[in-house]
Amino acid sequence: MTIARIQTAIYTNKKLAFLISILLASLIYFASINEPSSPYVSRRYGLGAGDTSGELASALRRKGEGRAAVAIIRVIGDLDNVQYLVQMKSHDYPIESFRGTVCLLGGNANKNDETPLDTLKRELNEELHNPEWVDAIDPMDVVDDSKVQLSDKPFYNNSTTLVPSHNELGITIRYLGTTLHFQSSQLINKPNPYAFMCALYEITLRPDQLPPSAIYPRGANIQEGRVVLLSEDQLVKHSKYAWGYEYTMEKYFGKKTVNQQRGTAVSDVDEKTWKDTIWTPAK
Repeated sequence: MTIARIQTAIYTNKKLAFLISILLASLIYFASINEPSSPYVSRRYGLGAGDTSGELASALRRKGEGRAAVAIIRVIGDLDNVQYLVQMKSHDYPIESFRGTVCLLGGNANKNDETPLDTLKRELNEELHNPEWVDAIDPMDVVDDSKVQLSDKPFYNNSTTLVPSHNELGITIRYLGTTLHFQSSQLINKPNPYAFMCALYEITLRPDQLPPSAIYPRGANIQEGRVVLLSEDQLVKHSKYAWGYEYTMEKYFGKKTVNQQRGTAVSDVDEKTWKDTIWTPAK
């Protein structure tokens, strides 16, 4: 039977066409699941992230002695349109409750970090693939706005400084204080609860300073998920968070977040406790 005759038979017999489409779909499916996996496929769809560096496991062993530094990264575009660069956890993240959630960029301190800013810069370089502006951040560039923690006003439009500070690349960075984040053992599915001190920063960027992965998103591009740009409305009304950052965003925007995890709590760290804090992890 020639190809032309087969095509004619298919066109004139709808039942035969349906069966052939089912057969082709099955062949494509089985070919895809048996196809050798590649790092690109894993990154593309947010799979295989895991805790490949052991950083999460190491942090959780500290129980109540965790340290982290994160940033709310504002991107101001045309007509003063503001979006926020955040991490979206992968769907195989080791802690099931946090899969698919929003997380602020940054991460856990390690033994080589002497200050929260050391932690933040190292983590941002890892997550955003070494953008020029990260290494350009100098401790002298950081505006200490930690007193906003004592204010009832939203953080994002409330500053204790009269003149914003910019570094050589036009980056504005504010330190917004430190909070204590508690996660119950049930939430993280571990034998022990976990608590960590979290130093919060705000960084303001231009769109041209974004990593290519955010401008041309192709799926997961960092170890534990992918970076995305979200609006204030999306962050407040539609996002579910990891590590208690829903409460961080509440204070930042001055609006109650809709989706809140059970088993997490956040409190301020008083000045004396902060002064007595040793940043470099003991474990």
